Amino acid sequence: MPVIEQLADSSTLFGADVAGQTQERHELARTVTAYLQGNGNEKAFFHTVSQLLKMTEYRRLLLYLPLSSLKDAPKYFRETYLDTWYELLNIRDARENFFEGDTFEVDARPDGQLERVVKCAHLTPWLLEAEYLGYSELRNILLLNQENEVLLRSFANTWRIIKDRGLLAEHEVCELEDLTAQVGQRAQLEPLYISEKRQKWLRERNSRTPEVLLTPNAKLAGPFSPNVTSLRNELEMIQAGLQPEEIVLIGGSRLKGYGVETSDLDVFRLQDLTNNPVMKAGSPHAVHVYFNTLWLGGSGVINLGEIAAKHAAAYFGRPDRVMALERLEGDLLQYRLLHKGFSRFYGGYNSAAKGYTEMDGNCPFYDDKYRSLATELFAKYVFIPYH
Repeated sequence: MPVIEQLADSSTLFGADVAGQTQERHELARTVTAYLQGNGNEKAFFHTVSQLLKMTEYRRLLLYLPLSSLKDAPKYFRETYLDTWYELLNIRDARENFFEGDTFEVDARPDGQLERVVKCAHLTPWLLEAEYLGYSELRNILLLNQENEVLLRSFANTWRIIKDRGLLAEHEVCELEDLTAQVGQRAQLEPLYISEKRQKWLRERNSRTPEVLLTPNAKLAGPFSPNVTSLRNELEMIQAGLQPEEIVLIGGSRLKGYGVETSDLDVFRLQDLTNNPVMKAGSPHAVHVYFNTLWLGGSGVINLGEIAAKHAAAYFGRPDRVMALERLEGDLLQYRLLHKGFSRFYGGYNSAAKGYTEMDGNCPFYDDKYRSLATELFAKYVFIPYH
């Protein structure tokens, strides 16, 4: 089937669409999206987000909610938000996931590990400003976690912005600083060697050459299928080279709307994925490949949508769904989009965290436009059915 005909059938596109949301989950996503796009009901938005935050697999939505929405939220939402925030204090993320994505190869890491952060702690200035937290709550958290260096350092990253913005009394900040003094300043790690892949990444990051978007009018929150038009010629060339029964899955920033002429297409051969224990359907490490890609088949492939749905169903109801959901989160909200796609598309970012390098403030993570977009994507696509 030619590409142009396949595009008429949305079931052959993103696995998130193939998987199919329940009517209830669809309504939740629609309520969140409508409000963030400026034509929804505020009361319904807060009620819906509260419902999602109470579900263990969706509590990480808190990390992306627009910070401007916190101040005037109703009491029940504030209570749910704070309960979830306390739960997330136990979660350690790879720090670079929320910044530039500058993670070294395993054998290039000085201690063999990724730097970790408790990212919800970096939201502390806004929680103080909106009066979700105060000095006494922060002091109690620090006193109860004196052995948790990652948590202490994550809070310590926020002291300067809290002091500069006058969010606590000076003597209170000094006392909190004393409770985190033992972790010292954050050490800036350097790789043991610089690979060719890293050299390319550094060149792209430091390039001053303007990048031309392939789809400047794309909707980054989806649906993604309109973005395929600009790739039609390449996709037809790929399809023309397939064996009759061969299937490939195609992903990358160009499908998601913020690709440029130099952006690569990620092409995965289904047979190769199936033969790889780490990448076969059902592996949480590969969920983004099955859910966030365009499926193309050779001339002898029929019912491609059914094949895609079958592979997506390998994730339904699994006990490791939470791990798979985090991988979807990373692919849709962090990798490419946060690290460079958002700034590339909008020409930069804006937030009160700019200049505060301790908390990785020089990136779109704290920009409310990015956070609204990320919340939309999370509500619509970071989803795996129970059954």
